[in-house]
Amino acid sequence: ADFDEEREKFLGLLNNNPDDGSSVPYCKSFMHLHLGVKAELIPEDAPPQWTVVKDWSKGIDAIGNVVVVSVGSKLDPSLAPPGYHVIHAYTAGNEPFEDWEQFEHLMDDASARDKDEAYQKFKDERAQPIWDAIQKRAPDVVKGACTVEKVATPLTHARFLSRHRGNYGLAIAPGNEEGWKFPEVTTPIEGYYRCGDSTTSGIGVPAVASSGAVCANAIMSVWEQLELNSKIKMPLKLGGGPFG
Repeated sequence: ADFDEEREKFLGLLNNNPDDGSSVPYCKSFMHLHLGVKAELIPEDAPPQWTVVKDWSKGIDAIGNVVVVSVGSKLDPSLAPPGYHVIHAYTAGNEPFEDWEQFEHLMDDASARDKDEAYQKFKDERAQPIWDAIQKRAPDVVKGACTVEKVATPLTHARFLSRHRGNYGLAIAPGNEEGWKFPEVTTPIEGYYRCGDSTTSGIGVPAVASSGAVCANAIMSVWEQLELNSKIKMPLKLGGGPFG
């Protein structure tokens, strides 16, 4: 029963509006571009990651206003075949799921999505700010010039990552008036712990890593954890990149 109550409370399964105060607040969703491009399309002086803010007078959650672009293969060449780069670019939690509700019936039918002109047009429209951000540092990376070109929407996020309404993560502000806080690392079951994204502040890998450290600290002392950390050894030639 305790788990069921927490599930309803923190995952917002019965709540489609995080602003009405009935459920924990969560961020909007986001758009993605996953690209594979020839290395020559990325200038040598382009950094491995850059962020573009379209309008500083608007908030970070304004639609398409903030875009993050990562070229991971600049740091680790093994992430792409020789002569190529991979790009992951996305809008940082500023895509409202409400705008995509009209296409929810297409979520589990890839063929129907491909044939739906309205969906494809809307997807291209919402992905355009991402293309614009990429071209700030890599102007030759345009539609049609990429070897691999995948566009992901809030529906993608909801379907593949089981995110309620494709949300980007919890939006719990410190000292909020409602008294919301992140779930404890401990659970009602003795010896059963909880960690991962959405259990602590932050999004994605940083949240997972930090929550893992918190969980480890709940199981053992900091000194025991540090002793174990000292035994962790990275491969000598990790990915053949600069960290090898």
